[in-house]
Amino acid sequence: MPTFKKEALRLSEWVVKEHPDFFKDLDKISTNNLGIFYKKKQKIKQNPLRFKHLSGGPNCYREAITDNIRLVYYVKSNVIWLLTIGRHNDAYKNYVKRLHSLREKFE
Repeated sequence: MPTFKKEALRLSEWVVKEHPDFFKDLDKISTNNLGIFYKKKQKIKQNPLRFKHLSGGPNCYREAITDNIRLVYYVKSNVIWLLTIGRHNDAYKNYVKRLHSLREKFE
């Protein structure tokens, strides 16, 4: 039982938010890949500061959903911003634009 409480505490420390265009990306993902995405999202929420850092943006990370699908997210204080999910090349093209729009809007 104590392990569950510790895990719940860790999960509650992070807040997950989505870029306004993120849901358009999710609509393009297959149902099977959505299931994988939700499992990966929980892992990211437990430990968002992973070793898969992206160059070109501070505090930006990537997570492989499948061999060709990537999730790109940005970490600022205790907030995890899901920027984009999609095909490998498309995700990397979109993330820079979305990161810039977030910074303009919130900073």
